[in-house]
This record gives sequence, C-alpha cells and structure tokens, in this order.
Amino acid sequence: MSAPEVPNRTLGRGLAMLELLGNHPEGLALFELAERLNLPRSTAFNLARTLTDLDYAWFNAENNRYTLGLRMFEVGSAAINRIDIMSVIRSCMTEIYQQINETMHLAILCDRDVLYIDKIESTRSVHMSSHVGSRKPLYCTALGKAILAGMADQQVRTLYRKTPLAAITEHTITSMPELLRQLSIIRDRGYATERDENDRGVCCAAVFLRDEEGQPKYAISVSAPSFRAGEEDVERYGRMLIDAKAKIERFSRAKNARAFHQDQEEEQHEHL
Repeated sequence: MSAPEVPNRTLGRGLAMLELLGNHPEGLALFELAERLNLPRSTAFNLARTLTDLDYAWFNAENNRYTLGLRMFEVGSAAINRIDIMSVIRSCMTEIYQQINETMHLAILCDRDVLYIDKIESTRSVHMSSHVGSRKPLYCTALGKAILAGMADQQVRTLYRKTPLAAITEHTITSMPELLRQLSIIRDRGYATERDENDRGVCCAAVFLRDEEGQPKYAISVSAPSFRAGEEDVERYGRMLIDAKAKIERFSRAKNARAFHQDQEEEQHEHL
C-alpha cells in the first residue's frame, strides 16, 4: 500500500501568501508577510521573489510593499468567467455536508414564503420531509427568518401588514414584536435558527444571500432532527454557514466587478 501524498509545503506557503496579499490591496512589506505567515524572513523573501518573477505579485520599490500582480488577476478572471454563482453555492453546501452529514437546503424568496430550489439529503437514519419545489412561510423557518433579517423592520411590517402570523406548532412565533426581536438577534449573531417552529422535532440554522441588486433573496441552511442537534451543534452549523456566505459573497463581488469592467471596456470601444 502506497503512503498518502503529503501536501507540498512550499506550494502551500506560496498560495497562503497570495491569499494574504489578496486581503491587503494596499500591499504588505516583507517583514509583515513573514510575521503573518509565521515564516523566517529569508523564506518569505524567496517566496515573494518567486511570485514576482512569475508576475503573480508585484513589488513597489518606492514603499517596499508587495501586492497582487497582473497574472493573478488574469487567472482569477478566467475562473470567474467559467463559474456560475449557483455552482459556488452548491459547492459550499457540499463542503459543509461532507463535514457533518446533515441535510442542506437552498431556498429563494417567493412572496411571503421560501421556495426550496436545492437540497442535499443526509444519509443518516432520520431524514427531512422537505423537497425541492415545496414552499414554507418565512416567519417560522430558519431560511425565511434569515432572509427577513436582511430586510429593514419596516419592510417586514409591511410584508405582514394584512397577513397574520399563524401558529403552525406551539413554538411558532405569532406576534410581530417577537419576530422583530428575533430578527435583531439574528442580525447581531449572523445566522438564523429555528427549533420546532415549523416542523416538530426539526432544528435548523440558516444565512441569507443577496442577489445582484444587493437584496436578500436566497438562503442556505443546515437541518437536523432536534435530538441530534444541541445548542453547541447549532452554533457550529451557524459558524460554518457564515464562512460559506463569506466565500459566496467574495465570488459574487469579484464577478460583478469583472462584469462592470467588461461593460466599461465595451463602452470605450463603442466610442472609438
């Protein structure tokens, strides 16, 4: 039996340096790269020099700082043009699912409901009753409350001005003040939760995702039987979803920026 492959340490360090530079568009000095990557300065210098030689990074001799180079932009742009946002969302859902083996949902805002548009089913003994194409109320699902938390309170009041919050279970929120109180907590915490509010014996955590106009339109969630999901589990699911949301939003911003630059270039060519 062959031994498992060991990740290439030098390649890993080089990629870590690129990620670090990507988070600091103003640039970083050599000592900052070394300190933040916990590397000897000589090692950091060799990595930075290799990246600059290959045009993945640039060195500004005036301020002695390194920034991402044109080659990195070209590679990133090529990847963005070939990847659809839904593929990124699905990839993030799969990544979480592979770690916890609990059901993942993707839903879209549809009037005062969430419409399930994707699902990754857990292989564990107890499954969820939800299915793609089904709809559930916003106010009593983690997916829905996550989307509502992305709205202003006045928008939420207007949405339910003529629609009562009907009790689906004994745990369902049925008053607007209580719903708004929970939405405030969700905004501070970063993710929504729901336990037995829509389906008895089911616990969920969710985060909302914005559309191209910046409006809360989608949400992804982790759902599990309540007996399998204690408070610590739900908190862990919430943190995982927040990380996934950050990845998706970074991709979305990059894709939108790329589209904007392409539009600008096309306009300039039209005027020539």
